Amino acid sequence: MSQDSTTSTAVETGNLDRDALLMRFVKSVVDARYDQIVKAADAASLAAYSDSDTTTVKPKFDGMVLGTRTVAEPKDKIVIEDEGAFTKWAAQGNHGTWEFIVNSAWKNAVLKYATWDEDNDVAVTKEGEVIPGVKLRKAPPPSSVTQKPNPEAFAKLEQMLREGQFTADLRALVPAPEDAVEPTQ
Repeated sequence: MSQDSTTSTAVETGNLDRDALLMRFVKSVVDARYDQIVKAADAASLAAYSDSDTTTVKPKFDGMVLGTRTVAEPKDKIVIEDEGAFTKWAAQGNHGTWEFIVNSAWKNAVLKYATWDEDNDVAVTKEGEVIPGVKLRKAPPPSSVTQKPNPEAFAKLEQMLREGQFTADLRALVPAPEDAVEPTQ
């Protein structure tokens, strides 16, 4: 299945020196564009998130889901603002030692499982007890996107490439002459 009217050149196998240099060429072309394409895709995903709260997309090629791209959503966090007030509250519940030092594992658990009461602007325990000396640190807006390839789709793409059925025009990966990057040694 031909992509266009250009003639294709059959790749010979068995010449490792030539194959190594051909692979180096292909790698340099892909590497030169990969970061640029990913940055553009991340910017588009972050813009879509800010416009419509879209967190995950599943791009397709030839009907196959290639994987997922997900906007990483930072979470709000409850943190100690007034150590003295928090320690006094912890001492009342005997959550420390005889020389009262707050048990760090207990403190981490309290902060992890606490919920923020928006109506009263306070943190509360699972039992509904107000936790003094803490505040809610709002999460920053999303600023990163993760991508997770679909191994089955990638295996199918490899098979399609091997059998000459890969129909994507990869010429867009080659940077324009003014954007060309010299291969590294």
